Amino acid sequence: MLKNFSKALTVSLLGLSLGAGIVSSAAAEDPVSLRLSMHQASNSPEKKRIIDPLVEFIESKSDGKIKVDVYANGTLHGAAEGFKALATDITDIAPTYPIYQSRSFNLNHVTNLPLAFQNAYVGVRVTEELYPEFLASEWERLGVYPLFYPVTATYDLITTKPVSSIEDIKGMKIRGGGAALNEIIERMGGTPVTIKSPEVYAAFQQGVVDGLLFNTASILSFRLDEIGKYYIPLGITRVGIAWGYSPKTFENLSPELKQIMFEAGREASILYADYVTEDTNAAIEAMKEKNITFVELPEEELQMVRDAIAPMWDKFVEENEAEGRPAQALVDALREKTEEYGAMTREEFVELQRTQPVEGLFPGK
Repeated sequence: MLKNFSKALTVSLLGLSLGAGIVSSAAAEDPVSLRLSMHQASNSPEKKRIIDPLVEFIESKSDGKIKVDVYANGTLHGAAEGFKALATDITDIAPTYPIYQSRSFNLNHVTNLPLAFQNAYVGVRVTEELYPEFLASEWERLGVYPLFYPVTATYDLITTKPVSSIEDIKGMKIRGGGAALNEIIERMGGTPVTIKSPEVYAAFQQGVVDGLLFNTASILSFRLDEIGKYYIPLGITRVGIAWGYSPKTFENLSPELKQIMFEAGREASILYADYVTEDTNAAIEAMKEKNITFVELPEEELQMVRDAIAPMWDKFVEENEAEGRPAQALVDALREKTEEYGAMTREEFVELQRTQPVEGLFPGK
């Protein structure tokens, strides 16, 4: 009888052990859940054209080992709160625009200086190559790292008041996004008004501002073509708009999954540069169809604008060098790289991002 009891006990324990093994194995196979938050709407071009394909890339490339939950419409935080949301474990991936944290960044603002990049593809590649040596330390101090670091379309003017020359801009209340954008408006003779992106439509519609210095690719998604009457293509600046991630989350990933996230960042940079390029063209065509007046300033007036904003480069260098930051070396490197990549095609950019990604963008990568 004792022998039978012992045998039954052994079988029971073996069953428990196997059951525990199955549970343990199942637990080990549970996917890693990442939260991706964004202030942009769930039906926005950014969500459809960049984030949805990015999520699909991550989940398919990882064979389901990573699951990404997307929180759009500012559900978890506002446009300027991505850094805080990452630092306080509210999210794992979020928009982290240095222009919204102007006092926390210094050298990173080089991406916002006038006429820095010929196009979005050059802007992405050059910014990534500058990052390890010149830009990374400012991110490290905040405990946040960029997953990908694109630049916007060029910022142009769209107004409700008639504009036929630069003189007409003087005294106008024009929305800027802060920092360099506001300074550009001032140097053109306008009065800058800082308004965050989600509030732009209402402010424009209600006459809080007479015009916007706005990136052209986003004019349709913000429905600004419904309000604006005059479009003045200036092409004078772009803005670096990185999407960041929390290193606390990513340090727990396996080497295989870290590599997938690194590759995902490079794919997202391609998606964003494509979106910027294609939607700029779409916005221009849509505004023409709505009979918005296109104001083509003569070359001498455009040169006046360039001359007015050119000193921003010297100011950037002088102020940063005075604080011991290598701004001149950064500017020299940027200009050397933009000259090198100036004629780069989209196909060449994609090839570089996929086969020769920049080292030093991720810790250990």
